[in-house]
Amino acid sequence: DLSPDEIESIEVVKGPAAATLYGADASAGVIQIITKKGRPGSNKFTQSVRLEEGRLNQDWTPPDNYGACTAALVAATSVNPLCRGQAVGTLVHDNPLLRVGAFRTGHDRQVGWDGRGGGQNYGYFLSFSNQNSQGTLPNNAFERYGIRSNFNYVPSPKLTMQADFGLAQIKTDLPNNDNNIYGWLGGALLGSPLTRDTTGTPSRDGWYGFNRHYNAINSLQHQLLTHRVTTTLGATYLPLSWFSNRFTLGMDYAQDEQQNFSPKNDSTWYGGATDGGSINQTARGAEQYTFDYLGNLRRTFGAQDAWESNLSFGLQVISTRNKSVFASGLGFVTNANNSIDAAATTTGGSNFTEQRTFGYLSQLQLGYENRAFLQLGVRVDKNSSFGSSAPAFVLPKIGATWTISEERFFAPLTPYINTLRLRTAYGTTGRSPRPGSALTTLVSAAYNITGTTNAGAIPGNPGNSNLKPERGTEYEAGADASFWDERVSTELTYFHKTTRDLIIAKPIAPSLGYASNPLANIGAVLNSGLEMTLNVTALRTAPVEWDIRGGANTLHNELTSLGGLPPFNLYGQHNRAVVGQQLGVWMSKKIESIDVANSKVVVSDTLVPMGNLYPTVEWNLANTFTIMKSLRISALLDAKRNFKVFNNTEFFRETQLVRSNRRLDKTVLSRYDYLRRYGDDTPGNPAFVTVSGQAATVNDVYEAFIQPGDFVRLREVSASLDVPQRFLNGLHNTVQGATITLAFQNVKLWTNYGGPDPEVISDPSGTAGQFSREDFLTLPNAKKTLLRLNLTF
Repeated sequence: DLSPDEIESIEVVKGPAAATLYGADASAGVIQIITKKGRPGSNKFTQSVRLEEGRLNQDWTPPDNYGACTAALVAATSVNPLCRGQAVGTLVHDNPLLRVGAFRTGHDRQVGWDGRGGGQNYGYFLSFSNQNSQGTLPNNAFERYGIRSNFNYVPSPKLTMQADFGLAQIKTDLPNNDNNIYGWLGGALLGSPLTRDTTGTPSRDGWYGFNRHYNAINSLQHQLLTHRVTTTLGATYLPLSWFSNRFTLGMDYAQDEQQNFSPKNDSTWYGGATDGGSINQTARGAEQYTFDYLGNLRRTFGAQDAWESNLSFGLQVISTRNKSVFASGLGFVTNANNSIDAAATTTGGSNFTEQRTFGYLSQLQLGYENRAFLQLGVRVDKNSSFGSSAPAFVLPKIGATWTISEERFFAPLTPYINTLRLRTAYGTTGRSPRPGSALTTLVSAAYNITGTTNAGAIPGNPGNSNLKPERGTEYEAGADASFWDERVSTELTYFHKTTRDLIIAKPIAPSLGYASNPLANIGAVLNSGLEMTLNVTALRTAPVEWDIRGGANTLHNELTSLGGLPPFNLYGQHNRAVVGQQLGVWMSKKIESIDVANSKVVVSDTLVPMGNLYPTVEWNLANTFTIMKSLRISALLDAKRNFKVFNNTEFFRETQLVRSNRRLDKTVLSRYDYLRRYGDDTPGNPAFVTVSGQAATVNDVYEAFIQPGDFVRLREVSASLDVPQRFLNGLHNTVQGATITLAFQNVKLWTNYGGPDPEVISDPSGTAGQFSREDFLTLPNAKKTLLRLNLTF
């Protein structure tokens, strides 16, 4: 919820260090956002204004829908303009999205202001930001207002006080999309040209579903309004020069109001009672309260105070409450009055969860001559998400760093290696589940036995009183170095993490009657790899400077144990937990041989791993040219390698609702590729045959649609000009600095993936969670052009 005007810097804390500071939730790392603040002693006021205008273009041509004309459709009396007068069996095609001009040029406008100042013993910062965006689909918009302020006061050298306040309002209008028959892509890409109708009252007109065309989809309203308030009060007290105390109180409160409205209509747009108008509203409140205390004792000792010790200790308490109230209404007299109480029938309900975390931490750091450090730390967590029998979670760590280039014996090497720091750490990390995961739950269900409806309940989730955190043991080692008069610098890190007691939904027998599977601690997974960054000052002259920044990382992810359980699905029937493979590996029956002459495709009897869910190699490369100290031209490339995407859009259009010319026109693909995708289509013959001679269908063999997602993307190209001061002097010293930036984002994509964009995921945070990389009727990333003006006063 922060705008660029409010951010000073962003840091990532990972591994054992993150676990000690933030507890069991920090296994994947913590992003620290350092916001701008006032500066005591500055005795002046400065302000800046940011104006930005952007344009978004979809730059994507959706595929046509194909169909073979029937005898009725080619007749002279046919209402289908594509088939009328054609020969029976003629392939015709249609593209509803392009035909009705569904895509538009979107825009993104941003305005930001910030000011900071202070006096002898105080400082303050104020900011305001507004963003107004219109997407590339008709009913897609985003609007954000943000206000933030902070004030810090130093009444004495021993005491510093700080107060922060932030307020944000965000309104989002989202179109139906992805796996949705009322969505733009679902309605268009699953439609059929055989339903084109130009009589004036078309029932489908090439779209999927009766009367579900442009007006019907565009009239759907999905709105989310969010208000968020954050406040922080902090104080640092130094009763002695070697003893510091830091206290922080925080509150984060968010209120969501979500509304989904299907308007009343006389054209049976949506089917059934929904055509009388329906509305669903949900009000969600999320509260988080935190208290942090951190004390530090610093002492020096030894000859010339060469040794230094810092003993830190602290307490962290986090209380989280989430509640939601939802209601729905069906049947309206008029769309102008679409409140819940105006509906003919109404229903409602509510949910509530609460979670508390207590963390105690301590760390001892010993330093020698400010070049060698040893850290010993431990954190003890207690979280209400775990079962009542779960013990406290202990997170120990040990770490060391040594700036070896400052040692005397290293002096002969300093002309070649200017600086070299070695570091290593070993410790425990973890992950906690969502609130209430350990509890046995019931789902309300009314019943009627004697003619009277009564309240009842059915089993929801059996819970797990023995649930405990995931526990990861992580080791990392690395080096930071600089060369060539520090014009080249690099960081290299190796990490090796074994996570046990994985929190995974454990399948249980449907006969037990529970609506969902319980979370359980199952097995172990290994993550290891290398991370590297490289910064090079390739050219440093008066007229031109050239800086290169690069980064790369590898990942080896392997499920090493399932605790004796057989493999099971993590999401749908494609991602599974299989020992010896990546967690969530793609699975399918594998094609063993293709006999083109006899149209026979033999596949494996069992599911076989088809590829990785997570990329094993990622890299990025940025180049920046600075000309005459004022013009900067930058470009950013990034890439991901060795992972697969399930192209469910192609699978569904080609094997379920057949809309693709690949399937209907047998001249598009070679016979080999046709058999690989669909098998034998000879009537009476099975599509695929297993090694043991059993029949298999396209729903068993996904190999052709689990496709390589490897890509290289030109993420951004930009040019920024710092307006020379001589052009600003005529403004009576009002404007101290001005920067103009022109940027192009999502410029170019190189990939062999069959869909438009291998980075899109249909369900990144819903039921699929982290175990899916599925592309199903998903809009690709748009291209963006923006012009930005920054003014400093």
